[in-house]
Amino acid sequence: MSNQNGQPTSGKILYIGSYGAAEDATVHVCAFDGSTGELAVIQRVSGLENASYLTLHPDGKRLYAASETEATGDAGGGSVAVFEIDGVTGMLSGPSSRALTHGAHPCYISTDKTGKVLLAANYTGGNVALLPITAEGQLTGAAAVEQHAGELGPNAARQDAPHAHCIVPLGDSPYVCAVDLGIDAIVIYRFDEEKHSLTPHGISKMHRGAGPRHVIFHPGLPVGYVMNELDSTVTVLKVDAEKGVLTAGQAISALPASYSGYNDAADIHLDTSGRYLYSSNRGHNSIAVFAVDQATGELTLIQSVDCGGDSPRNFAVSPDGGHLLVAHQKTGNIVVFTIDSESGLLEKTASSLELPSPVCIKFAK
Repeated sequence: MSNQNGQPTSGKILYIGSYGAAEDATVHVCAFDGSTGELAVIQRVSGLENASYLTLHPDGKRLYAASETEATGDAGGGSVAVFEIDGVTGMLSGPSSRALTHGAHPCYISTDKTGKVLLAANYTGGNVALLPITAEGQLTGAAAVEQHAGELGPNAARQDAPHAHCIVPLGDSPYVCAVDLGIDAIVIYRFDEEKHSLTPHGISKMHRGAGPRHVIFHPGLPVGYVMNELDSTVTVLKVDAEKGVLTAGQAISALPASYSGYNDAADIHLDTSGRYLYSSNRGHNSIAVFAVDQATGELTLIQSVDCGGDSPRNFAVSPDGGHLLVAHQKTGNIVVFTIDSESGLLEKTASSLELPSPVCIKFAK
């Protein structure tokens, strides 16, 4: 790898999305040296308003960036832009194409394992969209848009309508899971790869007022984990991937018992071994560390560490499992932690990077 001055870099490439105007640099390409913890910007990309969520094509050759806006030009709803990734430097060119998500404020995007479709969750629109991906990795118009509906949660200020906040495939199954903060539920769709269709299949309800935000699935156990934004809990799901059924089980707080102040929970990830789970707290401004029971998947809170900034909206675990990087929206900084491979515990390093309103971190493949 090399930087934009042609000098070689060591370590990994990662991409950071930020809130900002179209004329601002809202996508940054960074080099991360795992041996030193050093993080440096090697490219700044402008032209995309509010690049709030990023995902990579499974082949690692393209980066997709959601533009979290109410409208795109004269069209209603946000959009997703496609950037080409240089296979040697990791730097970006483009966008090479752009497609509407058909809903206001898309805040989460993912692809299926084959890289044939992109899935988008539109927060204010309260709906989800499926956008086919061509053989060249480009986006075409949406093939399916599904509007959420259902009983609203009790938090009148935040659960005033359906609010789709995350959409991901359910492992290798033919199902897709869309997390909705407004209706305290995960809406499950059956996905037809050939027809590019989403068919409503079922609903998994969380406890009232949870405000579910993100869901992840364990790589080796039939369990999933939901980060509930509004009451700062993590719900453990029993997963029947064959039937497309998710059943809520344990709900555990991501906050210390002694804390009673304001908090909005945000992101959630497993470590590379599947033995530890991490979540971020905005307000308490911390990362919670949980031990994962390897038989049941249930959680035990083992650490709550100051994250080094204000409003840790998103974070990422390095591909080698040695580091955790946290993006702080309000203080505009990325903070680097080491992960103890045996205990899963975090330790803050001296390494940090200042960027305006960072809200998403994705490591290159």
